Amino acid sequence: MAIHDPSASPAKAPPMAELDATVSAEPAQVSPPSRRAGWLRSGAAAPPARRQRSPWVRLLVALTSSTALLGTAALVAAAAIVPPIGARRTAREAAQQEVLSQLGPDERVVARAFASQRRWTDMWRESFGVVVATNRRLLYVGAPPTPLLRPREDGPTELLVESYPFDAAFTLEPRTLFRGYGRGLVLRTPAAQVDFVVDDASWTAALRVSQASAAARRSVTRDEEALSATTRAPAPPAALYVRYVVQRGETLTGLARRFRTSPDVLRQLNQLSTDEIKVGQRLRVPKVDVDTLP
Repeated sequence: MAIHDPSASPAKAPPMAELDATVSAEPAQVSPPSRRAGWLRSGAAAPPARRQRSPWVRLLVALTSSTALLGTAALVAAAAIVPPIGARRTAREAAQQEVLSQLGPDERVVARAFASQRRWTDMWRESFGVVVATNRRLLYVGAPPTPLLRPREDGPTELLVESYPFDAAFTLEPRTLFRGYGRGLVLRTPAAQVDFVVDDASWTAALRVSQASAAARRSVTRDEEALSATTRAPAPPAALYVRYVVQRGETLTGLARRFRTSPDVLRQLNQLSTDEIKVGQRLRVPKVDVDTLP
């Protein structure tokens, strides 16, 4: 049993300084040192900082990438537009053979020239052929361009044949094409225009084709005019007109009815702007029989 000693002093609370010392003595949680701090403590050199590229370097890299893309696109376009090796010779040989098979009885070739076409339906790829002027018509035979996505199947080449008889309405003239960067023959019809591209080696032959076509068309026109003159009906006789003096009480409408015409005709014959006429005015009227006048 505990005996209380009244002479003993009561227990005192520890001072605040001792509490602070106790709290500070407790171990604190310290974050692990960074890698850079570890390098620095170990004495190793820190890794160099990443340098930023200058604007000129970034611009040069961008231009190089764009140039590579444009070059690739140009190569693809050239592969699509430029014909394969030997396509021109093969197409021209096939076209000349087809021309011989297209000739009719008593039809002969007057002039010919190698030419080509570029159509938007073929993505402006070039098709080679020949333009021929015969004694009856103008003929173009050409081979279509090689397909882009699949090779042409073995067998006879499918040729394009265009025929323009000389009695049809068309003209064939040498002209510059592609804003002066090329030249060729331009065929114009009332419905469309067809351009035939001609290279320098075939330009003289193309001029002969144009001249032969123009001469044949003139000959056909003369023959048609001569035939029309022999079968044409005679022209009706010209109408006869006389002078008439306007009497009191007469009107332009009444005179037109009397001379079996219309007021419009009388106004045109006499250059009248209105239907007003005066007594004694001389008018030009159609001549009619006196017995038939009302």
